[in-house]
Amino acid sequence: MVLNNIAIRARNLYIGYDEGEKILWALNGIDIDIPKNTAYCIVGESGSGKTTFGNAIVGLLPPYVVTKGYLEIYNNKVIDNDRLNYSGIRGDIAVRIPQNPIASLNPYLKIESIFLDVLKHRFKSISREKAFEIALEAIRSVGLSDDVLNKYPHQLSGGMSQRVAIALTIAINPEIIVADEPTSNLDAYLKGTVLNLLKSIISKGKTLIVITHDILFASALCNFIAVMFMGSILEIGRVVDILTNPLHPYTKELIDAANLSYTNFKHFNNKLRNNSKGCVYASRCPYYFDECIEKPKIYYINQYHGVACWRVQKSL
Repeated sequence: MVLNNIAIRARNLYIGYDEGEKILWALNGIDIDIPKNTAYCIVGESGSGKTTFGNAIVGLLPPYVVTKGYLEIYNNKVIDNDRLNYSGIRGDIAVRIPQNPIASLNPYLKIESIFLDVLKHRFKSISREKAFEIALEAIRSVGLSDDVLNKYPHQLSGGMSQRVAIALTIAINPEIIVADEPTSNLDAYLKGTVLNLLKSIISKGKTLIVITHDILFASALCNFIAVMFMGSILEIGRVVDILTNPLHPYTKELIDAANLSYTNFKHFNNKLRNNSKGCVYASRCPYYFDECIEKPKIYYINQYHGVACWRVQKSL
């Protein structure tokens, strides 16, 4: 699928971690176009590669990373095979809301000082007065009181820390925001609060990438969903496509696990099939057949909705 007005484009993107004797590949040749000014959810279980993809977007890959293919952000090739260049992108155009906001905040600084440090990095010549003004506006925009700026991170609850992290992102004013499991360890009320805050970010014309295992949360927030498993994209499309017409068995499994409307999906084939060149879902798929020894490419049934499944492709 090729869309216009693209914020992020990946082609045959491989990202792995050098473990000395072998490379552990977290992404296995993914292709994806993410439009500007939209909310795009990357959904999958732990180990699917979704966090690695999020880190690649914001330029937070470790030094021992191995890359192939390319990743383009706002027409800048940040990954070009083994060359990485995030100049002008990291911390400016693309910013991450951390999965663990408390750990990401400097425990020795008050929130006001954290804002000041972040804003001085983003806007080199900003005055202290202007930085305080921006911090105050950002804190208020996430529903926190002004006195939060005078607190240390350990004085904040988990929900407050999450909102401070979102406020820091709002203050930086990037074009692309990656939110990694933004509702983990939050109760239902705070999940709703974070959901509304993320929606407000979208309304400001930003591109929001949400990394989550929760397809129900994704469906409430995003315009598009990409379903990942073991470093590969198995299904991709608009939320309405994914929820009303899921094509890949794994997508159906995720929807069933979230207790959505799709009929129950159960595994009934326990035969383990380890074939690194074939479909990554083969060892868990109840519809496995001989074609699955080869890795399927994404097949699009319309402009937006694609699936990497031999069985589905043969049935269409």
